[in-house]
Amino acid sequence: MTSGHALYGTFNWCFDNVLYVYAVHRLGLLAGGALMTCLAGLQCAATLLLYERMRIDWVGAGSLAHLTTIENPAWWQRVILWAMQRGNAFVFVALCVFQDAFITTAYFRRGRFDGLTVRDWRIFISSVLLSNLYWTLRSGAVAAALSGVWHRVLS
Repeated sequence: MTSGHALYGTFNWCFDNVLYVYAVHRLGLLAGGALMTCLAGLQCAATLLLYERMRIDWVGAGSLAHLTTIENPAWWQRVILWAMQRGNAFVFVALCVFQDAFITTAYFRRGRFDGLTVRDWRIFISSVLLSNLYWTLRSGAVAAALSGVWHRVLS
């Protein structure tokens, strides 16, 4: 589970912090955001289907409740713990912001590996849209900040 989560996390870090920012910078918020939403949706759907087929919780998505056992959780983990105390809608938003549609959907499946239901796909699609709205806006802000710094350095 540790290596699966590490590999998935590394891929997502590069996707979110390099490719996403670059696409939004080069193509703009609308075109770049739309492109990256499609790519993220395809990547997360492929991962979800593989996850379901393997029938192994190799990223620990179904075990977010273990966050309560962490002695000094990171700030984002504290936000998810706070959301877990307030209900599924808060958990959904927190996971959309701090994780992705695959992790969000896997969490709400509660460890089930019995085929993807209509409910699972609704959660997935809603998560793709909300996650990517956040990441598009975030990437636009990061790209603008980096561009501003770059232009100041050059002038």
